[in-house]
Amino acid sequence: MKIVSSGRVLNSSEFYKRKERRKRAKIVLLSIGAVLFISLFIYLSRLGRFQITEAVVPNEEVLDKSKIISTVKQSLSGYYLWIIPKTNSLFYPRREIKETLLTEFPRFKSISLDVDSFHTLSINVLERIPFAMYCRDTSECYFIDEDGLIFALAPSFSGTVYFTYTTEDPITNPIGERFVSVEDFRNLSEFIETFGVLSIYPKGLETSSEEYKLLLPTGGEIIWRRDTDLNLVYANLEAFLADDAIRTQSNFLDKISHLDLRTENKVFYKFK
Repeated sequence: MKIVSSGRVLNSSEFYKRKERRKRAKIVLLSIGAVLFISLFIYLSRLGRFQITEAVVPNEEVLDKSKIISTVKQSLSGYYLWIIPKTNSLFYPRREIKETLLTEFPRFKSISLDVDSFHTLSINVLERIPFAMYCRDTSECYFIDEDGLIFALAPSFSGTVYFTYTTEDPITNPIGERFVSVEDFRNLSEFIETFGVLSIYPKGLETSSEEYKLLLPTGGEIIWRRDTDLNLVYANLEAFLADDAIRTQSNFLDKISHLDLRTENKVFYKFK
């Protein structure tokens, strides 16, 4: 009888034992390697040469520098997983610091962070520029930027310096708030600028849930519905003021109490 080999090796129990010992040895070596790597990583992350020891605000014009630095140091306190210090210049909480500063200081438009020589954290701040004012009443006004964000209390001004926005229901804590969306504010700003073409130079705008009231320097108001297309409002007003019956009246807008554009294709007005 002929025996044909299959080419396979019949493994003995001793072979399996040696294979199992090798496997355990690899696991032990890998475990030791992992522990050594983690230990080395923790050691390096705690080295003084990699720790942020100082925070600075290089912008000379920025106010409240000490408060800004104190806020940043608070974000840098503590550890990740109770092991890695947050002051490590390679792993410091960049996003948390930015978000905290933007929340604590609404007047900041953007913030960039840079680490110099592993030890000094530079906080570069771009502040919002006053574009107009939001007033809760005649004695309490706040600055608004070009996107309609209320960001800081405004000092008392004598006379009209900025265009003023008001709301029918005053915002209780206005800093950091908006009374209209960014898109609506930009559209309103552009719309108000076009009034100069009609020789109308308003001083403020009052908003409510249903309508807008454009306040004229002489005490009159131009009223339209919030849901009306602004191009249509302007076209109706322009056509009305161009009418001979209105155009021939000297200082017409100075005499009106209000000019009502809330009805489509019609204009109503009342003298003082």
